[in-house]
Amino acid sequence: MSSILQTMIDKYSNVAMNIFDALVVFFIGWYGTKYLVKVVKRMLTNAEVDPIVSNFLGSIAMWALRIIVIITAISTLGVSTTSLVAVLTTASAAIVLGMQDYMKGIVSGFVILLAKPFVKGDLIEINGYLGKIEEIQMLYTFLITFDNKMVVIPNNDLAGNVFVNYSHEDTRRVDIELEVDYRTDVEKAKRLILEVVQKHPMTLENPIPYARVSKYGDSAITITLRVWTQTENYYALKDDLMEQIKVVFDRNDISIPFPQVDVHMDA
Repeated sequence: MSSILQTMIDKYSNVAMNIFDALVVFFIGWYGTKYLVKVVKRMLTNAEVDPIVSNFLGSIAMWALRIIVIITAISTLGVSTTSLVAVLTTASAAIVLGMQDYMKGIVSGFVILLAKPFVKGDLIEINGYLGKIEEIQMLYTFLITFDNKMVVIPNNDLAGNVFVNYSHEDTRRVDIELEVDYRTDVEKAKRLILEVVQKHPMTLENPIPYARVSKYGDSAITITLRVWTQTENYYALKDDLMEQIKVVFDRNDISIPFPQVDVHMDA
């Protein structure tokens, strides 16, 4: 009886020890992986690798290493690693077939990283959303809009659709349409507009600023202003010019008409 009891104690003691060892391996590996990925990302940052690339690679490395940790912890319990890998391979194949869209997202993420149509901080517009690139992960890209909303866009959409990158070039052209009354001295209005433009410190001298009549409307003449600036100054310059030109127009009695309809009634 005592021998049977001793055998059971030894058996379950070994099981308990294996479970303990497996838990130790799991927790150390799980959190050690997180630390290791941080170190690798720091090394990539020091090597001046694009933050988006380092974050993307870190995300993939994190899950790859954690899968290895899980397999190691399970093998510590005494489960055959060979059979476990075979089961995981079969399961992975089934999962891949059932998650083709997710796999396409991962592949799209790699395509984006290799093609580099944008980098962290670039201002892009896609599907009606305008924002700065914050991060690319395995399946999604994150944008931060001007009003500080986070927009999550599937990598499939970015790789397969047209989007606009406003930050790709160093300079941008500001286009402003200004309407003036038909009785306005057009040459005077153009001169005043260009004077405002030339005094603004964010205006580039080359290409030369341009102001010409572009359209005759129902109640107004449209003068189109085209002026170049550094990309990061685009919105500031546009807003400044809109305000300053209005002030100059008011000082010189140049009116900006509003739509109106003349109705004539026969008596």
